[in-house]
Amino acid sequence: MTYLASLLLISGIYLAVLASPGPNFFILSQMAMEGRRREARYVVLGLTTGSIFWVLVALAGVATLLAQHPWLASALRVVGASYLIWYGAKLLWSAISPAPARTVSEQQDLGGANRWAAYRTGLLTGVTNPKGAAFWTSAFAVVFPVSAPLWFYGVTVLLVATLSLAWHLAITQVFGTAALRAFYLRIERGVNGVAGTGLIALGLQRVMSR
Repeated sequence: MTYLASLLLISGIYLAVLASPGPNFFILSQMAMEGRRREARYVVLGLTTGSIFWVLVALAGVATLLAQHPWLASALRVVGASYLIWYGAKLLWSAISPAPARTVSEQQDLGGANRWAAYRTGLLTGVTNPKGAAFWTSAFAVVFPVSAPLWFYGVTVLLVATLSLAWHLAITQVFGTAALRAFYLRIERGVNGVAGTGLIALGLQRVMSR
């Protein structure tokens, strides 16, 4: 297999992982429809950093270490699951005690602290996302060519960062349109309840999985 074919294969599998609904999608779509697109963009930067972290971990061979020491993988799974449950509980609480009604044109002016909080949310979500961790510690290790040249490592990191950034930004754009936001504001409590329940279910599933 040529290096170009390997890159296309990595891209295809990674896009499939990105496209399947998970914590990243839940969080970004909910924030975008809520009118927090500026905040969501910093979350996207955090998610992209998380993707870069994982590809570097995989390239450095730490994925093999996790496979050889299951307790490390289990610890990561529990941390990720706990974060999902916490974030889902926040959404459920907002569904029970919603904020005052907002308009479609409302925009949030983020300060430095809020930008960092949004970035941190994306970073934690990306690093502890069990779906991503499973990909980098399994499928990626299989499709990455053996004895690849140094330039291939750099191209792979750049490719993953670009795909992650583009995909997650696309989610904020699609779900942040005025029409979707106007509709969302009418069903906000229900969406928060469903999203929160979904995240909690994902977290509990990860806690109970082996």
